[in-house]
Amino acid sequence: MKILLALLALTTLSFSTASIAKDFTDKQKVEIQTMFKEYLLNNGQDIIQSVETFQNKKEEASRQEGEERAKIFLSTLSDDMPMTGNKDGDITLVEFFDYNCGYCRRALEELQKVLDKDDNLKVVFFDMPILGPSSMEVSKWSLAAHKQGKYFEYHQALLNHNGQKDEATLEKITKETGLDVEQLKKDKDDATIARTLEKNVEQAQNMNIRGTPGFIIAGKVYPGYMPASRIESIIAEARKK
Repeated sequence: MKILLALLALTTLSFSTASIAKDFTDKQKVEIQTMFKEYLLNNGQDIIQSVETFQNKKEEASRQEGEERAKIFLSTLSDDMPMTGNKDGDITLVEFFDYNCGYCRRALEELQKVLDKDDNLKVVFFDMPILGPSSMEVSKWSLAAHKQGKYFEYHQALLNHNGQKDEATLEKITKETGLDVEQLKKDKDDATIARTLEKNVEQAQNMNIRGTPGFIIAGKVYPGYMPASRIESIIAEARKK
């Protein structure tokens, strides 16, 4: 109890020295600080363990909440969204990504390895432009390409491109992908595309996906980059269930 009171007093001291000064003498303050230091010295590991336990419980609650929201989110997916693989696949993988994200480029390589071996996987792409105005602009071009039926080809070309993705580069990629440049430039400025991208970011964050890449595989949320072997393992486990 003395230690508890000491901790409480010291906490109060840190918030309001003036107020504490009225309640404790200098000698008492020194005694409290000494007791606090002794407690930390003798019980430091217990304190750390307690904090870790609290943090783990908080993270687990957040993860479960994200997955509950992911189930609702998955029910809103439709066949007209940007995707590749088998549209009738038994497993759905959703990727949130940013075209200026280096790990997203690596993630595409890993996803391709999985798709090359798995003909029953459905992959749905959600542009999540969070790395600045350039990301937002490139995503607009990307979703406009989807209107012409070549989203995945354009998606691959954008992520595989080395260097800046300025307008001249985007036009060049558009031509090389066999798209109508003028139509795409017109479509990219459609207000519905901007709203879609804003909604994508909101939905991702609502499921506790804060950065890119982020995945939802068989209803579970996986933030961060994953190699093909990890993705395949998750898919295999989901199919067992």
